[in-house]
Amino acid sequence: MQDEITEDMIKLLHIIHKYTLQEEKEKDPKWIKELPLATLIYKGIITGLFETYDYAPWSVQMLDGTRQWLNVSREAKDDLEDLLRLGLISILRLSTGNYGYITAYRVTPRGASFLSSASEEIKKTVNQLLYCNSEHLRFVEIQNRQFYLFCTACGIRERVSIDDLEDIPYKSRSYLPKYLGIGDLARGEKE
Repeated sequence: MQDEITEDMIKLLHIIHKYTLQEEKEKDPKWIKELPLATLIYKGIITGLFETYDYAPWSVQMLDGTRQWLNVSREAKDDLEDLLRLGLISILRLSTGNYGYITAYRVTPRGASFLSSASEEIKKTVNQLLYCNSEHLRFVEIQNRQFYLFCTACGIRERVSIDDLEDIPYKSRSYLPKYLGIGDLARGEKE
């Protein structure tokens, strides 16, 4: 199993663990929803925490049932599936009142055991993303379709630009194969 897990997967597992960590007095298990997790992953990508993740625009169902284009990492989604397959996380699908679905994640006891032997240096770099200067865990807050990392202890709110889609310049040209009988028009050739 150790060979299958990358450093980015350990970082992702640590993020999920921090947000689903149970206090002794709590009876109900904690889960992190997919949208806040995607926001934390995006923030981790743009700050350089994740080395192999990238992001691209993806239409995502919001909690109110509407859809919005957000920068989502397919590599992180693949790693979540791998962590699930390895038994390190659990997944929960919840239906909403608008007949949509919300996915939530939590670390399994096996995942928590694996994290206990993970590098403290990796955990420290992840914690720099998750905690504010007052050393309190920041939570993802969504207000007016804008995403924020919010510290309840000190009240600091940081905007996360997961909904700011980049324009990607590209060039294209027509190509018609020769077997159509008109040659390669992209280069102006005719037979």
